[in-house]
Amino acid sequence: MERQTTSPTQCHPAARVGAPKPFDLDWLQPGRHRYALLNPLHVASSDRDDLDSRTLRTPSVKVRDPLLPQLICLEALSPTQREHLAKRIEQYAKRGRAFLSALLQSEADTEEVIRHFRFTLEQARPGSRRRWWLRCYDPRVFRHLCWLLETASMDRLLGPITCWRWPDQYGQWHALERNEVPDLAIRVPLLSASQWSCIDRMASLNAVIDRLAMLKPEAVASFDAYRALDVLLVQAQQIGLAAAEDCALYAEQAARFHPHIHDHPEMRRRLDQSVETQGSYMRRCEDLSAQSLLAMARELETIT
Repeated sequence: MERQTTSPTQCHPAARVGAPKPFDLDWLQPGRHRYALLNPLHVASSDRDDLDSRTLRTPSVKVRDPLLPQLICLEALSPTQREHLAKRIEQYAKRGRAFLSALLQSEADTEEVIRHFRFTLEQARPGSRRRWWLRCYDPRVFRHLCWLLETASMDRLLGPITCWRWPDQYGQWHALERNEVPDLAIRVPLLSASQWSCIDRMASLNAVIDRLAMLKPEAVASFDAYRALDVLLVQAQQIGLAAAEDCALYAEQAARFHPHIHDHPEMRRRLDQSVETQGSYMRRCEDLSAQSLLAMARELETIT
């Protein structure tokens, strides 16, 4: 769940994200959502061949169309197609998967929306001459953009889209409405250098979220929790952990057991050895059980 209250993200779009809701088949009806996004990498071709979709291609992309995100105009679907789409959405949901990556509301025509994505999916990055692909159509990326981007940047990302609705890992759907109409004539980078660094960590961040969703769901119940986990990943890098899996384990331990678990002498020893020898922190923690880490957390509680 990604509901937000007063928090460090209150000045970001995350503060405007509504409470999660189960998928409502009425959302597919005319007037509710005009478009949908589909990731062909996550949907069998036989399940989408009858959907009239448009490929979201950018100027520099060198990838075949069947691998690129697809835009579906829901209003162009016949009643039969809409009924088949609803059945597929339900079938995928029963398997714990989302058939659609997003539902979009907009007054813009299809060509205008495609033009917007053409310039949005490729972004300039400070210090780099090439264009970088921004996977905003991926729900596991968009959820983080809600707390990472400022309101004005999110409005530029949305462009002609007035509402963006996306699924989470629990099958619930969240919605973000555009704050105000942006001036799309102004082409400025959406992300700063530090925000791009967060994008670079996003695979590790999502891996930690997936683990904690099983082991300690309350630790990943808000946008603030996501931001806090990203801070832990940065801390892991700053102390000298280089491997992504080592940084992810560091963040998981702090979020799951105690925010200062790495101040415990036993954990400090393992960290120091890993950094000094450039060895694997994961391997140095292989002998640690959840019970032993909980015991360390209790010791820290008695000290503090």
